[in-house]
Amino acid sequence: MKSSNIVFVHGLMGWGPNDLGGLPYWGDAPAQFSPRFRTHLAKCGPLDSVHDCACELFAQIAGARIDYGESHSAQAGHARFSRDYSGRGFVADWSTEQPVILIGHSAGAQTCRMLQNLLAQDFWGLGSSADWVEAIIAIAAPLNGSTLAYRFCDEELGRPKMLPSALVAGGLAVVSALSRVGASRLYDLHLDHWAREDDGGEMFARRLDATRFVESGDNLGFDVTLQGAARLNQSMGTFANCLYLSLVSAATREGSFLGLPFLRKTHRPHRSMELTMRDSAFYIATRPEFAVAPTPDWGGGELTMELWRENDGVVNTISQRYPFIGRAHPVGGEGIFGFEDRLEPGKWRYQRLDDIFGRAFDHNDATHGARMKPLEKGRRELQRDLYRKLAHLLETLDAGRGAERETSGGENLYLKG
Repeated sequence: MKSSNIVFVHGLMGWGPNDLGGLPYWGDAPAQFSPRFRTHLAKCGPLDSVHDCACELFAQIAGARIDYGESHSAQAGHARFSRDYSGRGFVADWSTEQPVILIGHSAGAQTCRMLQNLLAQDFWGLGSSADWVEAIIAIAAPLNGSTLAYRFCDEELGRPKMLPSALVAGGLAVVSALSRVGASRLYDLHLDHWAREDDGGEMFARRLDATRFVESGDNLGFDVTLQGAARLNQSMGTFANCLYLSLVSAATREGSFLGLPFLRKTHRPHRSMELTMRDSAFYIATRPEFAVAPTPDWGGGELTMELWRENDGVVNTISQRYPFIGRAHPVGGEGIFGFEDRLEPGKWRYQRLDDIFGRAFDHNDATHGARMKPLEKGRRELQRDLYRKLAHLLETLDAGRGAERETSGGENLYLKG
């Protein structure tokens, strides 16, 4: 790989290096890439839409003011511009010659994909291309959405249910109000573009329009539904010069309650799963069939509920492999580590973490979750080993591949039409 810059991108309800008293979202991961790579920790809106997060990510890498785009902002109903990172960019000479490697956890992987697609469109008018991103590594990513979203969203449209919508909006309004007296140092919602002027338009009186944000559909809540993922997969490309790797987590196993053979089998949380995820894991594993199909092709092939029951506590395991709902993207096959000679740019390769390490991985074990299990022997070292493997892989990939990419012109392998 010719890139020397790796950018880590958190997922839904994630945080940056200045939040939560400096608690590292990525655990020990960044340290494993030294000294070959420079690592950077991005902070995007923890509930912002994939599009908005991608715009925030671009501004942090390039060192620019956040620009969500005139058309998108008008349609969504929020401000076009937000925070300014001028002079503070991660990569001063970001270009095709100096691309970045993006590592996204959970919905952060969708942010990475969207950023590459906006670069391919030259969304910000800087002469950018998809080749500004050399690799995207997805970790426990809802590339096809998560059925957990339907705990809060309706099945027909993927929009928030009325009561959860009101509760979420109320909670966001409280957190936003606290941020004006310093609580943003604890957890920054990064929703500046959704604020409105009150009391004569004084800046200190800006208040988050939480209800409009929640009900707009321009948020991560909708983007992680199956409807939202299908829309994203229909609009986003997979590009010939980029390496796409997906690391798949799973922390449930098939079995019946108390092991009684006459009871229906379902997926149950592994004993190592973080306690706070077990209820959501049960929900994913046991939820009934959709009353209204979330996509037109639901009900056949890999789009059947039984295949979507295995999960990591947050995301269905089948959804993490590669994007296929809505529209298929090129797939290279299963196996990453030990299959280096088969890694082909422009095609998604995936591998289950439990196959690599022989241990179940819940949704957060590859990030901050490893530190949250001090009593589980070796969990933190497993996390370090994962990223050491990734660093070694990126260091040793065939140097000749770069020359191949130079001559192929960044062709988009995902054909629209």
